[in-house]
Amino acid sequence: MQTIILIRHGYQRSWDQNLKVRGSPAHVRIDPGLAEIGVRQAQVTADHLKALGGVQCVMSSPFRRCLETADVVGAACGCPVTADWRVGEVLLSAALGSPFSVQNSMDPDWAERREKAGKPSHPESDATIKERVMKILLELNAKKPFAQRIAIVSHEIILKEIFNHMTGKSVALDWHPCAISVLTKEKPMDRLWRLSGVLGSFKHLGVDDRVEPVAQIAHSYHPLDSRS
Repeated sequence: MQTIILIRHGYQRSWDQNLKVRGSPAHVRIDPGLAEIGVRQAQVTADHLKALGGVQCVMSSPFRRCLETADVVGAACGCPVTADWRVGEVLLSAALGSPFSVQNSMDPDWAERREKAGKPSHPESDATIKERVMKILLELNAKKPFAQRIAIVSHEIILKEIFNHMTGKSVALDWHPCAISVLTKEKPMDRLWRLSGVLGSFKHLGVDDRVEPVAQIAHSYHPLDSRS
C-alpha cells in the first residue's frame, strides 16, 4: 500500500501580529515563520506521524512556515525534506488583488533551502494551479521505486487541489493549522486514492493547540479571473 499524507503548515506568526506596517520588510509579511504555538503543533503532528509508522520523505512548499513544519516532521521520522515550488503558495498578480514579487518577498535567510526547488509560476490562475498540482502527482505516480509513505507540507488552497485531483472528489474544507489527511492506494495501477480516516483531521492536537487565525486575508479577484 502506498500512502501520501497531506499536512497544512503550523500556525504562523503573521496571524497574531500586525505585520503590514509601512516600511516593514516584505518577507516579514509574505514569508513568516511559525509562531510558538505553530512550533508546538508541528512537533505534536510529527510525533503522531512517527507513531503511525513515520514517512520516508517529506516534500514541502518553499515558504518558511512550511519548511519549518516539514523540518520537524523530517527530524522525527529521520527522513529528508525537499522544497518544491509546485506545492508552494498560490502567487497572484497585482491584477488579481495580491501584488507579490517572489524575488524580493521571501525570507533571505532561507534562500539556500529554495535553491533546488524549481521556479514559481507568476501570475497564477485556476488553470495554472491545477497544472502544477497535476505535474507533481503524475511525477509521484511514475516514480520508481515509489516511496511507500510520503508527506507533503503545503498551504490550504494547494492541499485542497491535491486532494481533489487524487480522489476525484471536489471537497471544500477549512484546514486547521497542522491538520492532516492520509490518502492510500492499494495498487500502483489504481487511478484514484482513498481517504483513510478523517479529512483534515486535527484530533492529534491537544485542546490548547487547536488555534486558528481570527481573520484571514480576503482576496479580491479581477473580473476576468476564472474564480469570479
